[in-house]
Formats: sequence, structure tokens, C-alpha cells
Amino acid sequence: MPTPSTAIARAAALTAALFVPFALAADPPGAMPGDQALTCEQIYAQVDAQVQHARQEREKKAEELRNQSQTTKALLITATAAGGLGGTGQAAQSAAEAQADKTMTLSAPPPDPRTEHLKQLWAQKHCVKKGP
Repeated sequence: MPTPSTAIARAAALTAALFVPFALAADPPGAMPGDQALTCEQIYAQVDAQVQHARQEREKKAEELRNQSQTTKALLITATAAGGLGGTGQAAQSAAEAQADKTMTLSAPPPDPRTEHLKQLWAQKHCVKKGP
């Protein structure tokens, strides 16, 4: 026969197991209070704002990468002029590889949880875009 403390612990575990899925379902990633009350127009406006913000961030990062690329090109030219061997050539190669990695990461940004949640609301409410 279980002791009272064991029975309480089991009851608490059972309660948690039953209610955790509901708690998780209540707040999906990107959700904000009042989202269910949003109109289709409000959802569209918020998604548009999120997309514009993400685009501006990508453009800012792309500009930074272009500036870094100019520095990398200068390093490669210096390495080539110096014979391309030794530490300068290896540093130039490493810089070029790092630049390529950053470019690949920027080209496929991860989905934004807020935007994804708003798109789900759009679909759930059967919203359609009106006019141009």
C-alpha cells in the first residue's frame, strides 16, 4: 500500500500529465494575448509589418556582409600580391569560407514564430485578401 506522500506525489504527477498538454496548446509559439479577437485585416497588417521588419533586417545584414566581402577581397588581393602562401593566404581562405557560411545562413532565415502563428490564425478564420 502506498504511503500518503507517495499517493500525493502520484496524484500531482497525474494532474501535471493531464494539464500540461492543455497549457502548451493554449499558448503556441508566437501567440499574444488577444490574438483570437483580431480581425482578418488586423492579422494581415501584423503579418505585413512582421515581413517588412524581417526584410529590413535581412537587408541590413546583407549590407554588412557586402562590407565584410570588400574587406575579404582586399585581404585576398594582398595575399595574392604577397605570393599567396603562408599565414596571409590561410587567413584569406578562412575569411572567404566564413563569408560564404554567413551568406548561406542569411539566404534561409528561420521562420518567425509570430508570423507563423498569425498565418495559422488567418487560415483558421478563413480570411481572404481583398483587392490589390
